[in-house]
Parts: sequence; C-alpha cells; structure tokens
Amino acid sequence: MAAKTDELLSAGAGLVATLVVGVGVVLSETGVGGDPTTVGLWWAAYGLYVAVFLVDSGLLRIRRPWPPGASMAVLLACGVAVWLLAPGLGWTPLLFVVTAASAAFDLSRTTLVLLIAVQTIALAVGGARAGWSTADTVPLTVAYVAFQAFAAVVVLGIRRESAARAAVAAAHAELRAATTLLAVSSRNAERLRIARDLHDVLGHQLTALALELEVASHHATGEALEHVRRARDVAKGLLSDVRDTVGELRDAPVGLEPTLREVVEGVPGLDVALVVDERAPVDEARRIVVLRCVQEALTNTMRHASATRLEVELVSDEDGLVLRAHDDGVGVRRVEPGNGLTGMSERIEELGGELTLESAPGRGFTVTARVPA
Repeated sequence: MAAKTDELLSAGAGLVATLVVGVGVVLSETGVGGDPTTVGLWWAAYGLYVAVFLVDSGLLRIRRPWPPGASMAVLLACGVAVWLLAPGLGWTPLLFVVTAASAAFDLSRTTLVLLIAVQTIALAVGGARAGWSTADTVPLTVAYVAFQAFAAVVVLGIRRESAARAAVAAAHAELRAATTLLAVSSRNAERLRIARDLHDVLGHQLTALALELEVASHHATGEALEHVRRARDVAKGLLSDVRDTVGELRDAPVGLEPTLREVVEGVPGLDVALVVDERAPVDEARRIVVLRCVQEALTNTMRHASATRLEVELVSDEDGLVLRAHDDGVGVRRVEPGNGLTGMSERIEELGGELTLESAPGRGFTVTARVPA
C-alpha cells in the first residue's frame, strides 16, 4: 500500500505541474499568441495532454484502455507541440519533466533516455524559434535535462522499492501457502494415524473382549449369564462405534474454503475476494492442485500485474471443479507462460483437466482451471 501511495503522490504532483502550465497561460498577458489557429492547436494539444495524463496516472481510477507506450507517445507529441507552438512561454517545458517522470513508470531505461533526448532537442529548437541567445539556450537546456533526469531517477527509485516490496510480499505469500499445505498434510497424516491406532489397537482389543464374553456366555448360568450377555452387547456396540469413527476419520472431508483463506488473507497491498462453492468434497490430489494454483495466481499478481484486487472463485460439484482467478492489473497483449504457469498447467493436465489463460492490455489477467471429477 505504501508503494501505491507513493505513486499516487507522484501522479498528484505531476498533475499540479501540468495544470500550472495552463493556468500560467490564462494569467499571462500575452497568452499563446494572436493567431486563432495557433491558439486552437495549442489548447487542443494541452487538453489532450491533461486528459491522457489523468487516465494514465490512475488518479481517476479508470483502467487505461491502451498500452503504456501509446500514452507516452501521446504525451511526448502533445508536450512538444505545446512548446513549439508557443516557445515564448518559458514555463511550458515543465511538461517535459512530467512526461519524463511518467515514462519512468512504464518504459525501459533505454527508451526513457531516448524520450529525454527528443524532448531536449525540441527544447533547443523551440528556444531558437523564440530567439534565445546561445548564452540562454545552453544553461536552460542543461537545466531541463537535469530536471528530467532527476524526476526519472526518483520515479525509478519508487519502481525499485515497489518491486522489492512486491517480491517480499510474494515470497511471504508462497511461504504461507507452503505452511498451509504442510499443516493440511500434517493434519491429514495425524487423522489417519489416529484412525489406524483406533482400528489396530482398540478395535482388536474390543474384538477379543467380545469373543471372550461370547465364550463366557456359553458357560455362565443364572444371573451371571445375564450380566455376561449385557457386557458382550456393550463390547459389540463399542466395536461398532470404533469402526464407524475410524471410517469417518479416514473419509472426513476437509473444507477448501478455510484452507484457501489461510493462503489469501492478509496479503499486503492486494485486496483478495474469495468465493468458494463446494457442493461436492474435493479429494487430496485435487486439493493440492487447487492450493498450488491459487498460490501461483496470487504470487504472479503481486509480482507482475500491478493490480489492486484479485478475485478467486471456486466451484466444486459432481462434475468436477472450476477455479477462476482474475486480477485488475495492467494485463498483457500476448500471454507467454513462465515456469509457474507451465507447472500449474502440468499439474492440472495430470488430473485430466485444462488451463486457460486470458489477458489484454488494461483488462487484467484471468486464469481458469477445469478439472473433471
């Protein structure tokens, strides 16, 4: 959550700097200029810049419907247009600093350096059009290069910190999942041990006792015979109860929902909504596969999706089970399964099921697993 707050604060500061440009033009005595066409183009470019920045920054809580590179291209083009259309307005290069900071969130370092270089060239060209002298152009250009680099470095630092936190949170989630699996296995093993002990020790002793009382009933007479028969019936009843208890211990279904909640609850920076409809019990093999799939979906979301919410739905009935995990992250244009998703697919296919992966830029990532009964 701290990393997300830092990103929102950065976006807010960028929005203030962006609005300062427009407010400065409104309050300026000269404004953009006297040519209506230039004025119209300037405000159109500036308005588009503000609109794209608002959507791209996440301040409006609107999913970005286009890839990050498209946002940066629009911001770059609009920022350059705003500057070159009215280079006499000395504060409009503030947009270059905002664009560099925004690009540092999404673009690679090489692309970021190229973007800063293009903006720097545009700054020098605009300065020449405005009639700046060499003595003015050089220091101002160097200053704005430094501003852009500083903003980009700060944002890159936030990205590194966010990635480190996500990695720690993902490792914590994996550890919790492993601990939960170990606890479930331990509980199952202990339950089976108790069942075996009841059957092998207490069951055999009660069987022997019932047989001895059966023999005694053939030798006893009078009032003693009645007591022996009662004791024999009690022993047989106890033996039946022990057998029923052993059967229940061996076959007792363990609900998936409590186990899954142990895995998904308390994940920092991610809201996980879990819905489990377990109409039919799930055997041990499928239980482990479900836990592993949920763990993988959780860690992938935290590491790669830049998401704030993960929805996990599980339906289990007589036909089998369906597991669906969907996040509200950035999504990808092309799904390329890594080791985790490949391992998930292999586990599901071993049980005769199938794994479906769906994603699109701005529409999150969806994992759907279907396993027959």
